[in-house]
Order: sequence, then structure tokens, then C-alpha cells
Amino acid sequence: MNPVEAVRTAENLSMVGMTISFDAVQKSLKNEAHCHLGGAWPLSYLQKISSPEDYLKLVHYLQLIEKGIDYHEGFKVFALTAKIVNTDEKVEAGIVALCEQYARDGVERIELRTGLKDLGSGLEGYLKAVFRGIERGARESGIMVDLLLSLRRNTSKDHCEQTVALAINYFRKGVSGMDLSGDSTIGEGDDAIAALKKAKSAGMSVSVHMGESPKESREQQMREIEELAPDRIGHGVFLCDEAVDWVLSKKVPVEMCLTSSCKVGMVENPSAHPGLKWLKEGHPVAICTDDPLIFGVSLSDECYQAATLLGWSESDFKAYQERIAGLFFHP
Repeated sequence: MNPVEAVRTAENLSMVGMTISFDAVQKSLKNEAHCHLGGAWPLSYLQKISSPEDYLKLVHYLQLIEKGIDYHEGFKVFALTAKIVNTDEKVEAGIVALCEQYARDGVERIELRTGLKDLGSGLEGYLKAVFRGIERGARESGIMVDLLLSLRRNTSKDHCEQTVALAINYFRKGVSGMDLSGDSTIGEGDDAIAALKKAKSAGMSVSVHMGESPKESREQQMREIEELAPDRIGHGVFLCDEAVDWVLSKKVPVEMCLTSSCKVGMVENPSAHPGLKWLKEGHPVAICTDDPLIFGVSLSDECYQAATLLGWSESDFKAYQERIAGLFFHP
């Protein structure tokens, strides 16, 4: 039984005293603040554009992830989705399909993030394809989509510089902010940090994936905090004591992804995620999907898990959604 199914059982519901139904969560307007494009393509869309061989490989890998997979192994699926969505035209159409899927789930706003790629038209050509997909998807689905450009800690210096130059050029004209993500244990991050500091100097907000792996050192975490002063923290499961103190004292919002944290072994079960404790204590925490394709969840699933574990009523959940709207990186 996966984490989403677990909280839907009568036994779990009686333990936590649930007062909100899944239908009520799904019908409520929701906001998604942590969604990676490469892990969010609708499966039906990938099946339509994929070769039979690649689609079977993808389904097989998703089945492995469903059973639980090592944190580092989980990143390999992105190479397969990138092989399938391999043209600017497919990127554009895929974003439209993604917006439609989110709209059906009652989502009114998404903060989408992606690293730039050259699929034949250069990095800017890829970015413009993303813009076109967002424009079409928002128009046809009626939802709002913001965009963060992502860097990894091992992204090359040239790629970092090109990405931040485009981010600054299109800031408030399609780009809302930037993101440091990828496997948190690979790369020193020097070039990415330098680029993100330029973005911050230009007035952009930055989200940093941190506390994803127990292998992250205190020195790495505190360096990124001191140099970048992140505007939000992604995951935050394995933060060192000093990082926790900084996050809580500065009231820095945390992006909590319960199912992905379970399936890649960050936590044993959803209730063990520190974000739930912080959320209950009044800290700003966004309930997010991370990668809805990869982890087989919708935003309603994730919100229902959290609401159930916290014993929220419908009014509690609506109040949460009102608060979460203020955490977005407004362009």
C-alpha cells in the first residue's frame, strides 16, 4: 500500500480524527509550489508521443519507484522522460497537457520549474517553447502558471551563466525566479551559487533543495544558506540543527512533498516528515507533489494526506490555501 492509499484507510482515519473528505479537497481550489516539469508530464501524453519500447521502459521504472527506490536512483527516470520529450514542439504540447491535468484536479496556480536544454533551437528556443506551452495551457485551462529556471550543483559554468542571463532578461516577462535542485550530493555548486547570487542581485527569488539526503554536510547547507539566503527550502528533511534554526527563526517557507519523501526513503512514512510538525506549529509550509508523474500523485492526494494527518476540517484547509497563495514568487 502506498502512502496515499494508507491515509485513506478507515483505520488511519479513525486514528487521526479526519474531518475533511478527499472529494472536498479535490473540489477546493489549490496551489502547487513545487513541480518539476521533467517529472510532471501526464503519462497519457507520454504514451501518445513515445515509442512502444521507451513507454514500456518508463512504465517499468515507475512501477519500481512505486515500491520504493533509493534517492539517488530516482533521478535516472528524468533521462528517460527527456528522451521521450525531445523537441520544442513536444515540450510545448506537453505543458498544455500538464495544465489540463492540473485544472481537472482543482488547481488554480502552478509554480513550474525546469532546467534549460538545447533541443535544436538553443537554450532560449527551449525557454520560448516553455513560454508558449504555458500561455496556451493557461488560456485553455484557466489556471495561472509561474516559471522557475533550475540549476544543479554540477551544472557547468557556461550553462549556469547562460541560464541566469536568460532568467534576468525574462524576469517578470515569463520567469518568476530560480531554483537549485538535482541530486544534492553531486557537485560542489560553485558555479550554480555564483549564478544564483546574480539572480538574487537582480531582485529574483530563489528556492533551494536542501535536506534531501543525510549525506549533505553541515558545511554545504550553511554555505548555501549564508551565500544565497534562500527564499524557500525544498524538502528540508535532513537539515542540520543550524539550518533548522535559520529556517524557523527567519520563517522561511518549506516545500513539503510527502509521497516523494517516502518513496525515495527520506522518511519511513508521511507522518515522520518534519514539515508536518512545522506546519502544525504555524510555520509556512507548502504541500506539494514534487514529480506527479514519477510518484503517481496529484496535488489533491498530497493535500489530503497532510490534511488527514493534521486532522484538518474543510475550513482549516481553506485557510491553509489562503496562506499558501502568499508564498509564490510573484513575477
